[in-house]
Amino acid sequence: MRYLSIFIVIVALLNSSGVLANDIENKFLKAKLVDVNQIDSSIKVDLVNSDSDKNFFEEDFYSGLNKAFLRKEVAVKLSKAQQVLKNEKPKYSLQVLDAARPRSVSRAMYEKMKGTRFEKYVANPIKGSMHNYGIAVDITIVDENGNKLDMGPSPFYSSHAKIYWQYFLKKVGFDISPKQKENRALLKRAMLKAGFYPLSYEWWHFNGMKKEDARSSYSIIE
Repeated sequence: MRYLSIFIVIVALLNSSGVLANDIENKFLKAKLVDVNQIDSSIKVDLVNSDSDKNFFEEDFYSGLNKAFLRKEVAVKLSKAQQVLKNEKPKYSLQVLDAARPRSVSRAMYEKMKGTRFEKYVANPIKGSMHNYGIAVDITIVDENGNKLDMGPSPFYSSHAKIYWQYFLKKVGFDISPKQKENRALLKRAMLKAGFYPLSYEWWHFNGMKKEDARSSYSIIE
């Protein structure tokens, strides 16, 4: 019993120190990705797709992982974006919603939606997305109390997803408020100044380098 207790304490300490990693994290470490918070501890992280109670899929795709991983050069750019934001709004912070994503996870997401009316709005993993290369980040802004700024609907949280998917299914635009436009512009401004590349149809998604450069420099994380 004594040795069992010691073993339990050792495992708990290893878990708390990050020595033990789950399978997803091991893939990132093997690909030499870095934990964003090791580059900049002030950046907030809320991996929505690691929490079945939050995300649209109602599934934990990251086995409870609560750290965001990126290629080191992209993580450094993200730290620069954080400083740009704080120079303008000292009480605000970037918050990562998703970062590097193994293609196995993208495949699971696609299979989850396959055969439903949402299938064509979930990226097919055959070619591999920029998340699969570890150079893309999905991101928002939070205030000093950790409250997310109102950016309008997104597909991440189950509470917003219904509105967001209705927009896509009807193929019509919807108006966002002046404040939502202002918040989106603030995020885009910080990310652009740090060297990120936005997607016009996804306010939350930014690539840390051009797609052709990512494909020529790195391999897909399977």
